[in-house]
Amino acid sequence: DRYSGLLAFWSPTVNMARDPRWGRTPETYGEDPYLTGRIGVAFVTGLQGDDPKYIKVVSTPKHFAANNEEHNRMECDAKISERALREYYLPGFRACIVEGKAQSIMGAYNAINGVPCNANRKLLTDILRGDWRFNGYVVTDCGALSTMISGHKYAMTRKESTAYALKAGVDLECGGDAVLKNNISAALNSGMITTEDVDHAVFRVMRARFRLGMFDPPEMVPYTKISPDVVGSKEHQALARKTARESIVLLKNAVAPSGSMLLPVDL
Repeated sequence: DRYSGLLAFWSPTVNMARDPRWGRTPETYGEDPYLTGRIGVAFVTGLQGDDPKYIKVVSTPKHFAANNEEHNRMECDAKISERALREYYLPGFRACIVEGKAQSIMGAYNAINGVPCNANRKLLTDILRGDWRFNGYVVTDCGALSTMISGHKYAMTRKESTAYALKAGVDLECGGDAVLKNNISAALNSGMITTEDVDHAVFRVMRARFRLGMFDPPEMVPYTKISPDVVGSKEHQALARKTARESIVLLKNAVAPSGSMLLPVDL
């Protein structure tokens, strides 16, 4: 079914691979923010295509932001300076949004400076939609709205978690918890959110569906003519190997000299 969830791909992973013990390091492009941005843009544009009206699939860079460890990701609160955030953790995402025009982005489980990413208005509204002019939709990582309660202790109830997420800029929820689905009415009735908050989220998700051509005749959508045999084709495998060979970067572990542009990152 061309209208299945497979039209939204949760990739690329453009988190910085700071710790080799992170089990998802192989999904990333390393710890170089510039290289990550270059590969990320190519990945996004390859997924979404170059048609002026339609997109092939929705690309969803993840996990926004500063998610690079696994063992306590449900309650981790990363303390990151503004400089480290802007110069190290965000450039890969910025490139995917500003240059690649990614139509979605996935919020991370962790918090940044005390605020869970899926309730973080600075990330999802001020930076993403304000600074970068993002016009896609934000999806949570699976179960992230529940972990605002159980892990971060940021929200007391699911109704409160729903309100925090929608007010911050979340549009769609991943996972079987159905926090948004089951609590939007209660949050509306209690005045914690407005109908405008809900309308904005629905509009952003539906806009992506229109861009996929889901409401147009198949013959109008150029990407319906792509056959399945191009997936994992020899040509694509060769390009992946070429990218891997040419993207190897060796970083020197040294103290930055005075006045250098090397960035001391907060840990």
